[in-house]
Amino acid sequence: GSGSGSGSRKIPHDLLQKIKDAVNIIEVIGEHVVLRKSGSNYTGLCPFHSERSPSFSVSEQKQLYHCYGCKKGGDLLSFTMEIHGLSFPEAIEELAERARIALPKDFSQGSDTDDPEVAKKRAEAREKLATASKLNRFAAAFYHQLLGQQPTISHYLEKRGVSGDLGRNFYVGAAPASWDALATHLVEKKAPLPLAVELGLIKPSTKGGRPGGPGYFDLFRNRAMFPILDLRGKVAGFGGRLLPAPEGALDVGGMDSPKYLNSNESLVFHKSKIAYGLFQAQKHVREKDEVILVEGYFDVLALHAAGFQNVVATCGTALTPDHLNLFKKFCSRITVLFDGDRAGITATDRAMEIGLQHGLILHGAALPAGLDPDEVLFDQSTGQPTSTGQEQMKTILAAAKPLLDARLEAAARHAQTGAEARTQALKQVGAWLGLYQDPIGREVRIDAIQKQFGVNRSLMDQVVIQGKGQVQGGAQQGRHPPSGTPRPGQGSPARVSTPARGPGPGAPNAGGPSAPLRAPGPVALNRPPPRQRLSPREKLLLTALAKSGKYTAFITDLVQVTGNLPRGFSLPDLFENLAARQFVELLFPSPAVENPSADYGGAPVSPQSILSQVQDSQIHALLTEALISEDTPDNGTGLEENEVKRACSNAIADLWARFSHQLRAALTDAELKKDERLEAELKKEYLDVRRKIKEFSRFYDEA
Repeated sequence: GSGSGSGSRKIPHDLLQKIKDAVNIIEVIGEHVVLRKSGSNYTGLCPFHSERSPSFSVSEQKQLYHCYGCKKGGDLLSFTMEIHGLSFPEAIEELAERARIALPKDFSQGSDTDDPEVAKKRAEAREKLATASKLNRFAAAFYHQLLGQQPTISHYLEKRGVSGDLGRNFYVGAAPASWDALATHLVEKKAPLPLAVELGLIKPSTKGGRPGGPGYFDLFRNRAMFPILDLRGKVAGFGGRLLPAPEGALDVGGMDSPKYLNSNESLVFHKSKIAYGLFQAQKHVREKDEVILVEGYFDVLALHAAGFQNVVATCGTALTPDHLNLFKKFCSRITVLFDGDRAGITATDRAMEIGLQHGLILHGAALPAGLDPDEVLFDQSTGQPTSTGQEQMKTILAAAKPLLDARLEAAARHAQTGAEARTQALKQVGAWLGLYQDPIGREVRIDAIQKQFGVNRSLMDQVVIQGKGQVQGGAQQGRHPPSGTPRPGQGSPARVSTPARGPGPGAPNAGGPSAPLRAPGPVALNRPPPRQRLSPREKLLLTALAKSGKYTAFITDLVQVTGNLPRGFSLPDLFENLAARQFVELLFPSPAVENPSADYGGAPVSPQSILSQVQDSQIHALLTEALISEDTPDNGTGLEENEVKRACSNAIADLWARFSHQLRAALTDAELKKDERLEAELKKEYLDVRRKIKEFSRFYDEA
């Protein structure tokens, strides 16, 4: 589907192009890939999959990239979205900030509106968001600069292996043993204090605070500070670890304060949607196609210090569906490495269940009983990782097993201890399999469990049905929230509405109720269910259109032959894949797409200028390969004219055939209802259509 989102409709096309023109794709990609000149392009190792020989190509002239290995491709916006896991509007903001180009005040990630009051409120909200980000960055810099002045905290961090480059990379800091150090600093700098309160940095003092003080007190006091960055590297919030009060200092931390304190939920910090360390780890997560999930900040830092850099942690919350969606942007495998105590095992089981609800099998790695990752990795006296510890951790991670399979095996072993244990084990197995939203994976495991437990299939099916019932009941009571995000291939109804014929990235409407393809005439043709995969014919036509030149003109000429398409139809209607249709609509924007007699003269919009507005991996793979390669259809190494003609002819003929079939069905219905007026209209149109199909048969017969 489209990744342009509603926010993209808030930015004019010329401003979008200005942003892309101001930032060189070689510079941006060069920050993540070592690029070397090769002919007119640049090549390097792909940042999206692991490889030894470079198959990743970047064209500076066309401002496109394509990997011949994993087939990922796109433009500057696509790369920014993919590499950082950003939405389309977020990527625009990121690049606009980099190019120092101001976005319109009404640019937002919300839906379009013509209401000036709503637009004003959105502009104010956007300004507030930017100020909040600056405030958090200011606080992070304050804590980081103070670290060297807080020997108790810096010594503690060194003992835990956090120092030097690691501390700088994660911007670790120190909140001093003071009631109002940050608050005083914010007052001195004339910072917006109400917003600092909203972000959870300070609080108003109910008793007025100390004499001459700022009237506010700090939330984080006498703590090691861990800034939590979003995927753009902006400080979203903080985690703080309480330390014993320095000798001779007031116990400002408070005896009842939690050991770990996190920022409260705010307009920039949503703990269910963010992971500590993912900004620093994203490149390594993508390279290894795996994220290792640990319990806390120190676990992340310990593993990074020991060379395990694809490691992240949730921020004071259990794993959520939003976390899974976040991780899936970067990798296909999630490995849980929680402590081996009771709390760790419970958290692991909960993570497994969340994964099952989303059709994912999480892997689990088992730490030695009672040990944290840093106790495995580090010499506790020096605070340095040991080679023995690193090897042990490699072994632990290599032995990670699918959590569901490990739990099913454990249940089968427990079932051998007696009849009651067998009953309880079967119920637990049923509950887990009832959660699992992948029908194929569930079926495979039912077969295996049936054999292990020695029960017949009907009993096994009954156990799973009972488990599903428990899950649904639990969901209603909040125990097992159902998935809010459809998985690929699920969800959306078969029929979709016709995309609006407007120019710009937001024109196509990918969802909504079924709508006819055309308005004129007594009957409308309903579009068939959209295809998930591109057909070979669609691939060929898209390649020809993207390559432009005589093939684009040829296809558009073929479509324009007098009455070659049913009334109200145009070039995009030849495509059944939703993303392909959207791309062609953007390539030939209104009014050209509405006017079959228009002189196209080739595509009026360049394919690379609109590529990022169609966020579909198949489209990107196909078109970037076509656009980035140096050969063209005209030099004998590309497409054959007859191939293109045959593919286009078949697509047109199929459209007529579908229309004819539905007209015939409507005519039969009118005859049964004895609606003579409608019957006469339909009969006339049906005969016209049959005649048109015969006229076009010379093209169709060549297929």
